[in-house]
Amino acid sequence: MSAEPSQHSRYRPVDPKTMTLVEHLAELRRRLFICVLAIAAGSVIGWFLAPTVLHLIEIPVKEYLSKNIYLSTVYGGFTLQLKLAIFIGFAFALPVTTYQLWGFIAPAFGPAANRWAPLWIISAMVLFAAGAVTGYGVFPLAIRFFAGFQGRLGVTILPFADQYVSFISLILLIFGISFELPLALVTLSAAGITSSRWLGRKRLHFFFGVFIFAMLVTPGADPVSPLILGGILYILFELAIFVSKLIGK
Repeated sequence: MSAEPSQHSRYRPVDPKTMTLVEHLAELRRRLFICVLAIAAGSVIGWFLAPTVLHLIEIPVKEYLSKNIYLSTVYGGFTLQLKLAIFIGFAFALPVTTYQLWGFIAPAFGPAANRWAPLWIISAMVLFAAGAVTGYGVFPLAIRFFAGFQGRLGVTILPFADQYVSFISLILLIFGISFELPLALVTLSAAGITSSRWLGRKRLHFFFGVFIFAMLVTPGADPVSPLILGGILYILFELAIFVSKLIGK
């Protein structure tokens, strides 16, 4: 009979580099579950902060379109506050979700990954926050563009709260994720998948690519948001090349 495995070997951590696909999926599921719990906990706080956040994001629509935003159903107030709570919960959970993302991809960088963990996590959160703030700054420009059609066509835009909150939330999310571009490119360079030299040769492709991407992902049809997002993304692309050179990649 074979000997029983020792207590130490039975509970020894699995090397991520030798994990099977099923084990990787189980690891991903575990980390996603932690992220969902963090968002749920943040949403509880977000429920009480929802009125304040709504006041902040309705400033552009009150300035350019209407002094009020409207609900289309009797239960609209509840669903609106719930939607805002989840959005705020996502913001509160950002440190946890960023840490879990790093924990999932870090094994690809070997033992040196732990040294870069704090910088990677802080950079991811700062870039996302910068993108969301930029999106909030760009949003009034889009509202002003659309508001101009009221006078030209002789119509009145009636802003419904649920659609409006979904619209601005999507813009903030798109800008926040898009601002992660340099971190993603530097991470790929650090992993040896790309390099600063390869990125430099693809400048023209990325120049047109980021503007096409910006036109596809920004909601609405205003020309302002895609131009600003595309311009910023190209600057961040050049920043990624510079940082890749700094780390010797």
